[in-house]
Amino acid sequence: MKGCFSEAYKLIQEDRHLVISLETTKWEVADADKEFRWLKSAVSSSEKEYEQISRRTDDIKLELDDER
Repeated sequence: MKGCFSEAYKLIQEDRHLVISLETTKWEVADADKEFRWLKSAVSSSEKEYEQISRRTDDIKLELDDER
């Protein structure tokens, strides 16, 4: 009987460890997802800024060509 209780206790401890590991993994995935969304937003902003700078550069080149 003592052996059954001992085995049950070990299994409960393993289950607790697995639950804690699962929760920790969920938090890490959530953090990684937030960081991914932030990086995606930063890339989008950078692309828009690049497009604006490219348009301004083209406009300035046209103005310079017109002045010549």
